Amino acid sequence: MLSPALALVAALLSTPPSTSAGDAVDPVSAQITVTARKKEVALGEAPVAISVISGEDFERANLVKLDNLNGHAPGLLVTRNDGAGRVVSIRGVGWETAQNLSTQPSVLVYLDGIYLANPLALGLHLDEIERIDVLRGPQGTEFGQGTTGGAINLVTRGPAFGGRSGQATLSLGTFGLVEASAGFSGPITERFALRASARRYERDGFAEIHGGALDGYDLDDASVLLGQLALEWLPSPDLSLRLAGFLHRSDQHGAAQKSILDPNPDPRQLSQDFPSTFELDNDSLSAIVDWDTPWGVKIRSLTGYQTLRKRQTEDGDRLTEDLVAVDLTGFGPVNFDLLAFWDNDSVAFSQELDVSGGGARLDWIAGLYYLRHENENFFLEAVGPAPVDQFADQLANPSPVTLPPFVAPLEFVEDRKVTRHDAAAFGQATWRLNDTVALTLGGRYQDERAIDETTQFWFLDSRQVFEDRALTWKLGADFSLDTDHLLYVLASTGWKNGGTNPGALTGALDVPVTFRPEQVTAFEIGSRNGLAGGRASLNASAFFYDYENYQFIQEDPVPFAAGTGNIPEVEIYGLETELSWRLSDSWRLDGQVTLLDGEIESAFAVLDPADFLASGFGRFTATGVEDRASLRRSLAGNDPPKLADVTSRLLLTHIHTFTGGSTITSRFDYIHRGEYQYRVFNHPVVDTVPAYDTVGLFFGYEPAKLPIALELRATNLFDEDGVNSRFTNPFGLHSTSDELIPPREVIGTVRYRF
Repeated sequence: MLSPALALVAALLSTPPSTSAGDAVDPVSAQITVTARKKEVALGEAPVAISVISGEDFERANLVKLDNLNGHAPGLLVTRNDGAGRVVSIRGVGWETAQNLSTQPSVLVYLDGIYLANPLALGLHLDEIERIDVLRGPQGTEFGQGTTGGAINLVTRGPAFGGRSGQATLSLGTFGLVEASAGFSGPITERFALRASARRYERDGFAEIHGGALDGYDLDDASVLLGQLALEWLPSPDLSLRLAGFLHRSDQHGAAQKSILDPNPDPRQLSQDFPSTFELDNDSLSAIVDWDTPWGVKIRSLTGYQTLRKRQTEDGDRLTEDLVAVDLTGFGPVNFDLLAFWDNDSVAFSQELDVSGGGARLDWIAGLYYLRHENENFFLEAVGPAPVDQFADQLANPSPVTLPPFVAPLEFVEDRKVTRHDAAAFGQATWRLNDTVALTLGGRYQDERAIDETTQFWFLDSRQVFEDRALTWKLGADFSLDTDHLLYVLASTGWKNGGTNPGALTGALDVPVTFRPEQVTAFEIGSRNGLAGGRASLNASAFFYDYENYQFIQEDPVPFAAGTGNIPEVEIYGLETELSWRLSDSWRLDGQVTLLDGEIESAFAVLDPADFLASGFGRFTATGVEDRASLRRSLAGNDPPKLADVTSRLLLTHIHTFTGGSTITSRFDYIHRGEYQYRVFNHPVVDTVPAYDTVGLFFGYEPAKLPIALELRATNLFDEDGVNSRFTNPFGLHSTSDELIPPREVIGTVRYRF
């Protein structure tokens, strides 16, 4: 697969540059504006580790949603765990506790600066994207909600006052793809402007169930409706108010995850016997106020309100009943594991208020932040030794009568609600000592209170309150060597909340009722360089992370001692480079290479559920209860999870401009995603996720005298069956399954502008 990709790169690079006139390529990245240190600056002048994915790149690469961002920014990895949840990692720092409702991700996602409180929102399809800012490292003073691993800010296109414009698109492609969208932007009056858009996206599944009663049932399909509306009011030249609303509806089959024990050799054909369904409704409202006061101080208010509703069913064993024979209990095999229903409902309100100012030598900002998030999870998991259809009525109508505790087919029932109150104050100041040196000092104080109310099996109730406070800081220095070269050094700390393990109340022997907050001390050195007379930019950064109390799922298979634990010490380090080079007026080369490594330093002995299951001890046997400690092994020396060893991207773009002004754009896009370990256990069979390579092509034609554009794109050109993640369920039958990257897609688009 790699050889033809490199051959194609060589062929493109050997093609003589076009001599057509005109600036056919976008400016190099130094002229891209980003938000860094709460201030709009040119990318080449931002003394932080930040990368930008343009809206144009997002569309041309057929990214559609965050799932497909792998390889598009240094250190960024997006994987999947249980079919609905996404785990976003930056520099190997992500969310190893996604199965615990009381925990939060380490990498947070924002929509126009407003935190998307429910991580399920990461599965949204996206539209009207202007750019995506990816910030790496702790972000305690960059965004309202502090992060330890980094932040992704989705910046949408806002209303335009300069004139009315709009477009309509229609796309058709493989897998029955039909996508239609329309949008409008422009002034309504002198002081009001509007942007509205709608998109419908339908596609057949990338994989299907093969054989049995569900033969032909496709998975990884899509049926999505999006709507966005933004209204901007300029009551005066110094004051603006933007109100925005976002609506998302999806109703489709579930994600394709193939058991590593599936006897069917075709990776896109699954041997499963329970339907997987997925519905996701996500609505949000926001209000952003910007005021340049007469006193030289800027005030910004960001208010957000979000609701999310998810309904899901899932084949937990990801096999058919005749292929499953797991002696989970020690008293005979069980042959199915399914989630008859899995509901999630959440409501979030957030408010951020920033005050900033600056002058010739000093820039400063101070802010207050508040978040209230109610997140409820209600699910039933069934595991049984008999055909599931014998329990169809009980599973459809669960109650204490039809499903008494600890009797097949019941494995677990939980109704859990976590209400989180986050309050924070943060500030940051940058002092320019002279034209060469600037110092930055920042701090954040965070106060968190979470109430965890849980009912398990209808009668095991618990109410836990978790409260904590933390102070984090940032200290940096920037050195402007000349107008083209910037060097920065940075030290910062990050903090992520601890939480509760309600399952530990029902019989845990090793898992604590609460777990500690996660803390990181990060050190980084970086440079931003303009080269070749402003035609190229080269950015590089090296970092070292010292983690304390690293959180992970510490599932003890003895019922029901599940929960989150802490690894005392983990180290992560790496090197990142990004290149943007305008070879000529028609040719542009972009690329990045990231090298990551790390090690678990603590001699911390834990039990891997995969080892316990293979031992044959059984959950309820005396051996299983008393001797499971013999299976514990130290994590010292293991690789931290989600740490791809090498990630690289090469993007070559050519724009040919004809005499009359028509243009043809051609792009070649190569991505390598390296090997990594999915869990802290580094189990040689279930945790190693192999590397893959993909190639994408794009061709676009825009006639000079017609308001249309024609586009053709192909992603995963060589139809690589790359493994994106290898998820081992910490609960149920502890099944391991692969999630593949999307197969080859070919899509044609007609775009009409007015």
